[in-house]
Amino acid sequence: MEGAAVVYERDGHRMELITIERGPDSARRSLTADQILALCRRVFGERVAVTSARELGGGTFNTTYLVALANQRVVLRVAPPPGADLSWDEAALMRRELHIQPYFAALAARMPRILAADFTHQLIDRDYMFQTYLPGERWDHAADALSPEEAGALWEQFGLVARTIHDTVGAAFGGPHPAPEFPAWSGAVLYRLERSLETMAGARLDVTDMAAALEVVREHTAVLDEIREPRLMHGDLWLFNLLIERGPGGASIVGVLDADRAFWGDPMADWTVFVLSKSASPDTRPLYDRFWQAYGRPEPTRESVFRAAVYEAMNVGIALPWAARHGHDDMVLRGKRELREALEALLRLRR
Repeated sequence: MEGAAVVYERDGHRMELITIERGPDSARRSLTADQILALCRRVFGERVAVTSARELGGGTFNTTYLVALANQRVVLRVAPPPGADLSWDEAALMRRELHIQPYFAALAARMPRILAADFTHQLIDRDYMFQTYLPGERWDHAADALSPEEAGALWEQFGLVARTIHDTVGAAFGGPHPAPEFPAWSGAVLYRLERSLETMAGARLDVTDMAAALEVVREHTAVLDEIREPRLMHGDLWLFNLLIERGPGGASIVGVLDADRAFWGDPMADWTVFVLSKSASPDTRPLYDRFWQAYGRPEPTRESVFRAAVYEAMNVGIALPWAARHGHDDMVLRGKRELREALEALLRLRR
């Protein structure tokens, strides 16, 4: 819930601050006007004129502001404070994003540029970064207003964006720094499954199916290690992280956001592919077909189908504790069902 605008005045400086009301235990704690001004002065100089700062909703992790300076608008993103209730896959997200951002160079024109990052905790007890502001509207917000032609064109562009990301080759699996890296893909997958099992147990979720899936994967690492090249994955690429513009020439994707969950591995393990598989329906199939026509639909093999079941368990294992922690009971029930389906597929396909 957006709070009222507060006008901050001190030493001849006047700034309007709009924050979002959150609970006292929220990891997305709002900053004060003094803190925002101090961060802006560190990055843009003591004479910077900050006219307004508006806290943005819609995300689930960082505290984010649209900051208006005298000559430009920038985005300030602030990580949760130390001691926040985070899962293993949320640790050091901003530091991971800073490390991997150069590998998104092929999409640089459509991604925010990092103007500055400060992990010293000298001004506030949290990591933060400033990024350029990208105009556009979130695709998920505009989806219902799109014509069939606009929707089809966007899904085709989405496939090309995903292919562009996945065409970038890295040097190791997993990561990025400071997350651990592995010489083989199986090492990264096992690490993610093991951490998910621990997190599920900590959330008091039934881990029977995850433990059984993990045992099958441990016995079949050779199938995972058929993936020889670490490919770049966004990790959270869906409509809510894509900005679009609509005009006389049609609709186009103009922004790709929030690459803080990116890592290296098999592109078929990316969150995008998982959501495509789980949300397919007669209504969405023609649009998803446009995605795959642009991306290049891979030919299924017994091994690739086995890996897909592993990746389903891996993605569900991350989503389940998050849903439980945030009180999304319907997502928890669906996740348990999908995890059981992944386990059944693994047992059916194992050699």
